[in-house]
Amino acid sequence: MILLNKFGFTYLSYKALYSFQTLRLFILFRILDPFMHYLFFATLVSAIAGPEYLSYVVLGNIVFYTGRTMMINFMSMFRGERQYGTLELNIASPTSTFVIISRKAVVPLLDGLFVFVVGLIIARLLFGIELPVEQFGYLLLLFVVTMFSLLSFSLLFACVSLLFSNVNLFLNFMIASFQVFCGVNFSVSLLPGPMEVIARLLPLTNSIEAIRSIYQLEYNAISPLLLNELMVGAAYFIIALILVNVMEQLARRQGALFKNL
Repeated sequence: MILLNKFGFTYLSYKALYSFQTLRLFILFRILDPFMHYLFFATLVSAIAGPEYLSYVVLGNIVFYTGRTMMINFMSMFRGERQYGTLELNIASPTSTFVIISRKAVVPLLDGLFVFVVGLIIARLLFGIELPVEQFGYLLLLFVVTMFSLLSFSLLFACVSLLFSNVNLFLNFMIASFQVFCGVNFSVSLLPGPMEVIARLLPLTNSIEAIRSIYQLEYNAISPLLLNELMVGAAYFIIALILVNVMEQLARRQGALFKNL
């Protein structure tokens, strides 16, 4: 009973997000799909620019795939809440809406961590990308900062997605924007000035540069990059918190949530 009370909410959140597959299929999917994603872009860029860019592209796509996974999970969670009418019940609950959302965020967070770790294992075993042992501490710090930044943006992204009738279109647009602006397959310094400014305001950009510096593919200072990523994540977290509170107040006054959408 103690275990059920402690982990039951997380388990129910997992079943709500992944009710269509077993745990075995989930793990298999989280290994094969990212591997094919990394292999495609590594092969494409290596054929165009040369094999020396393989590690550069694989590491960028590991961070990108992690962010994509978390955004999809959060969007699916909010879309399910809206579709089945439980979003209004969360608003009406005496428990803070942000607390409810935060508890449900455990599953997307663990999923993102799993994808991140599996990506690094794939990079080591299949692509021969070795982690410098002396940089292991920075890599652990990168885990924490990147997950916080992604969690904050994904929460904001999921809230904003409620304003769109075609959520999949909005999701695909955001994923494509991340792949272009965050320097997944090339350095953001190649972007025109205004676009580079936009890139620096997005999550993942600093994390991608940091992980490449950790693996000594770039020579940027790691600590400032992680600090910038932390500040970007904190900004999105504050905005998401404000947006959730505004949604809650409007719903309580109007007695409905997005009834015209």
